[in-house]
Amino acid sequence: MALSEIVLTSEQRAVLEALVEAAERKSVVLPSEPELHYNQKLIHEGRGRFNNVCCGRRFGKTTLDICEALEVMRAGKPVGWFAANYKIGADAWRQLKVILQPITERSNETDKRIEVVGGGSIEMWSLDNEDPGRSRKYALAVCDEPSLVHNFKDIWLNAIRPTLMDYRGSAWFSYTPKGRNDVWQLYQMGLDPNEPEWTSWRMPTTSNPYINADEVEAARRSMPDRAFRQEILAEFIEETGGVFRNVLACVRAGCEACEAPSSERVYTLGVDLARVNDFTVLTVVDDAGRQVFFDRFNEVSWERQVNTIERVAKQYNAKVMLDSTGLGDPIFEAISRKGIFVEGVKLTNASKSRIIDNLAMMLENNEVSLMDIPEQTAELEAYEYDMTQFGNVRMSAPSGMHDDTCIALALAVHRKDMAFSIEDIVTSGCVREAYGTPF
Repeated sequence: MALSEIVLTSEQRAVLEALVEAAERKSVVLPSEPELHYNQKLIHEGRGRFNNVCCGRRFGKTTLDICEALEVMRAGKPVGWFAANYKIGADAWRQLKVILQPITERSNETDKRIEVVGGGSIEMWSLDNEDPGRSRKYALAVCDEPSLVHNFKDIWLNAIRPTLMDYRGSAWFSYTPKGRNDVWQLYQMGLDPNEPEWTSWRMPTTSNPYINADEVEAARRSMPDRAFRQEILAEFIEETGGVFRNVLACVRAGCEACEAPSSERVYTLGVDLARVNDFTVLTVVDDAGRQVFFDRFNEVSWERQVNTIERVAKQYNAKVMLDSTGLGDPIFEAISRKGIFVEGVKLTNASKSRIIDNLAMMLENNEVSLMDIPEQTAELEAYEYDMTQFGNVRMSAPSGMHDDTCIALALAVHRKDMAFSIEDIVTSGCVREAYGTPF
């Protein structure tokens, strides 16, 4: 019997029509719903209650997480999405709004909450808040990049895990590893046969069939080994270790004397200025990556330092790359007034990481040829990294040692296409006429 043939009151008819419409909308095919590739399906089919997905960059973890969330929401149940921070969660939120639009009943941009036909919902949280999800109950918790959260295990146990009790809900932990931190401990639970509710997968970037193998190989050539293993191969790297590899192979044994400048080469002078108990180091490298000049001194007046930098820059007709952080500003200004082209680099954590990573990559690839300077070799081999409590890599000389030669060399071999932020670089604007064209 057709709906139009049933004798109903107007109120009954309205309720019935709404139910029919809701049923139709619930079964609608979402045109923007992503499709899983083979390895994502492998994880989906082998899932447990608590699932670790440790993956390389661009594997497709967000797509997998969205599909898991859609399945739970279609069953009329609530989902909590816990991102390391709001910026990371914003991309998933944008995708979910588009995908869920055909079945969305209510959406709140401020609360980052979507309710869909059939009673399902999703709510976004930032792990900047150490007590997310309080008073909520979820059938699924998606933890997006928890490896970036230094105290994630506490947040998981004290805040997120209790939200799953009502539904006996499940959880997904999807991330690129950041050292052997809290998330590494959760990953180990997925490998433990005595933890049957836990599963763990490690999927390198190459597990995504849509990523060209040439791109991965290009990344291998251009990234330091440690960074490639962590970001692409999805390996949990030990939290301390040496930054520079292949140092001795790049040293020209017995070559301690400085070389005279050649008119056929272009030179860059890297300068790391002395701080308290430190040394000022000057290093000149040519456009073939060959170190041709080295000088290191301390307890010298600012005026004498400026004069020394000017003399070496003019001798090699060199562009000067200067650490202008803090006390370096007056030196930068003084050198600029002498008509020498100088770039002052503010060594923030981000910019320092870029120049050090670049030097590490050049050493690994034998793209730099070093003078045989014992203190330089010792500093390069001792330079180390460790993980901060927030999962970030920190690079420095060991306690009691210096890193002046490392910084000066890293500035001298910086690549012209290296992306410093506008805040990192101050340029004198001077142009050495001998070059004929500006830098």
